[in-house]
Amino acid sequence: MAGEVFSGAIALSLKETLEEIITDQLDGVESDLDYTQWMLNRPMNDAYEDDQEYAGGGLIAEVPEGTELPPLTITEGYTKRYQARKFAAKYIITEEAMDDTKFPKVIQAIKRLKRSGWKTVDIDATNLLVRATNASFPGPDGVALASTSHPLAAGGTFSNMAATPMAPSTASWNAIIAQLDQLVDHDGIIQGYKAKAVLHPVQQRGIWTVLLGSKMDPEAGNFSAINVIKEYDNNIKRVQLRYWTNTTTNWAVQTDADNGFQMRWKKKFKSNTWIDHNAELMNYSISGRWDNGTSEPRCVLFVNA
Repeated sequence: MAGEVFSGAIALSLKETLEEIITDQLDGVESDLDYTQWMLNRPMNDAYEDDQEYAGGGLIAEVPEGTELPPLTITEGYTKRYQARKFAAKYIITEEAMDDTKFPKVIQAIKRLKRSGWKTVDIDATNLLVRATNASFPGPDGVALASTSHPLAAGGTFSNMAATPMAPSTASWNAIIAQLDQLVDHDGIIQGYKAKAVLHPVQQRGIWTVLLGSKMDPEAGNFSAINVIKEYDNNIKRVQLRYWTNTTTNWAVQTDADNGFQMRWKKKFKSNTWIDHNAELMNYSISGRWDNGTSEPRCVLFVNA
């Protein structure tokens, strides 16, 4: 049967001369996740949940004394649906493999399944950024997560992409902050949002450590000036993402917009074991149900550098 672990497949573990087992890191996986640093964990109460966008009526009008007041309209926009998706896998191990293996560390089926599960969660979450500009993966408003043409419920569009994509620097940061300060709300009026984290591939660790941590301006020729990022935008979190592997140059600023990146759990990981007595097979399985995404594209300003 495909997927079974026979004693012959782990024959070297039967030898008494075996000293060490070289295998995957199986312990502490859950405590070393990326997604928990930039996504909100929350439960799902049903098989699916809907978030609904509404926009107000915009600005009020100046009216002459004694005239009728003009009405404003609340506009219904997009619907974001979170659908609980099931993820699962199992190991099938023969009784002979269980009996003959002198080193239980070779199998460790439950630990291996748990590792696979949490790695899947982290990669599934990071795919939101991997696919951020891909029109084949549209968000609830019909365009990619990072787009220059997000539709406004009351008419018009807005952008959550950097107007001028640049590599990380003081200049690019200042441009991003200015763009965030003038980002419009759902009714098309400037609201302004604050940066709270930088999301980036691991290759940018060095430059972001310098930009966010230096007391003085790290740019060449400006070492006597203050670092405006540290001075005015303090407490910006740096989140490096191991699984953001489709680029080394893109980066993103996570904002304080409500209903941003989130992981919704319908069922946290559950493990099962059972015996198929007919074939004398041990079965180990793990399964979980979740969905992730964002109900608010203003939660990120993406730099497609």
